[in-house]
Amino acid sequence: MVGAGQAGLTVSYYLQAFGVEHVVLERERIAESWRSARWDSFTLVTPHWMTRLPGCALAPGSGPDFLPRSSVVAMLEQFGRGLPVRTGVEVIAAEAGDRGYELATTVGRYAARVVVIASGGQRRPVIPALASRLPAGLHQCDAGQYRSPAALPPGAVLVVGSGQSGTQIADELAAAGCEVLLATSRVPRVPRRYRGRDVHEWTVELGLYDQPTEAITDPAQFREPHPMLSGAQGGHTVSYQQLARDGVRLLGRLADADQDTLRFGPELPGHIEYADHRAGQFRRMVDDYVARTGITAPEPDTDPAERPQPGSTPSPETLSLRAERIATVVWCTGFGPDIGWLRVPVLGSDGSPKHQRGITVAPGLYVAGYPWLSNRGSGILYGVAADAMRIAQHITADVRKGRIEPAARRLTEIQTVGA
Repeated sequence: MVGAGQAGLTVSYYLQAFGVEHVVLERERIAESWRSARWDSFTLVTPHWMTRLPGCALAPGSGPDFLPRSSVVAMLEQFGRGLPVRTGVEVIAAEAGDRGYELATTVGRYAARVVVIASGGQRRPVIPALASRLPAGLHQCDAGQYRSPAALPPGAVLVVGSGQSGTQIADELAAAGCEVLLATSRVPRVPRRYRGRDVHEWTVELGLYDQPTEAITDPAQFREPHPMLSGAQGGHTVSYQQLARDGVRLLGRLADADQDTLRFGPELPGHIEYADHRAGQFRRMVDDYVARTGITAPEPDTDPAERPQPGSTPSPETLSLRAERIATVVWCTGFGPDIGWLRVPVLGSDGSPKHQRGITVAPGLYVAGYPWLSNRGSGILYGVAADAMRIAQHITADVRKGRIEPAARRLTEIQTVGA
C-alpha cells in the first residue's frame, strides 16, 4: 500500500480483518495531506455523519457538524493505530518484476505481489503556465500552501479559481478585512440548507453519491468542480452575490499575465448565471422528490446569501498589479495526481492510472481513494470505505485462490530486497 490517508488506511483495515499480511508505506506522516495541504481554519464541507470509515462514525450531536482539520487528523491517527503503517518511507519508483513488483524507496528496495495506489488523486497543484509571467517579487501560493490571512504579506490578494477552496479562502480573507479580488470560473453552487435539511442530507437521500461511474455519459462531469459551499461557522451558503456584498471584487477568468498587467475574460455574468442555474436545478430536484414521495418537508425557501446583487457593473478585463496593490496571488486552480513514481504502463493522459472500479489491467495493481473510483462519492470520506472493502475483498480472494501469493511468502515480513 502506498499512502496512509483515509483510502490506504481503510484498505489496510480490511486486509488486516481478512488476515492478509501487508504493509502501508507513507512518505511523511499518517494523514499528511490533511495536515499540510489544508489551511488553518479548514473544515469539512460534508457533515460529520457522512464520515463512514469503519469504527470512526460520530454519533449525532457528539461534535461539530463540520469537522475541523485537526479533528480529521486526530481521527485518522486513531484509525491507523494497530495497522502496519511505516511512516517516513517514500516510494521513489515501482516497476513490474518477474514475480510482481519491485519498489525502490528511501530505505531500500521492497518486493511485492500486490501494490495499492492510495496516495491520492488530488495531491499535485495544477498551476497555469501564466504564473511564470508574473513579477518575481509577487508572493504566489496554491490552495494547499495557503494558511491564513495573517500569514500573507500586506496588500490586496488575488484568488484565482472559484471552486470550493477558492471561494472559501476569498470568504475568509474578506472577513479578515483584506482587499480581495476573485478571478471566477465556471463552478456550480448549491444552498447549504433547503427545505429544512442540509444539502448533503438531500444528496444522500436522492442517491446522487451512489451514482455509478459507468452511468455517466458526459466525461465533462468527471472534471466538474465540487459546488461552492462552506462548512465554516456551522456551515453556510457561498454565492457570488454574497461574496460581492462582503467586499470581494468579482472578475472573469484570468486569461493572461505579462508582468504588471493582468487580463481577464468577459465570462463573469455567465459564471454567475451558471452557478444560479445549478442551484435552481438542485432545488427543483428536491421539490420533485418531495412531491413524488409525499414526505413532509417545509415549503421551498431561499437563503439570504443567494439574493441578487443589484446594480452590478461590468468587470474590468485589464488590471495593473501595482495600481491594485496586489501583493499575493493564491492559485485555487485544482489538483492532480502525483504518482510519477509508478513505472507501470497504466497511466492515462492526465497522469491518473486507468482502472475499472479500482482494478487496473496490470495484475496485482489497484487504485483506492480516487474521485469517481466507482461512484460519485468515492473520493470523499462518505464513500471511500465501500471501495476499500471491495478492493480488499478482491485482493483476499486472489490470495486465497492462489492467483497471488500470500504476503508472508512474497515479502517474508516485508523483507527489504537488496538493502
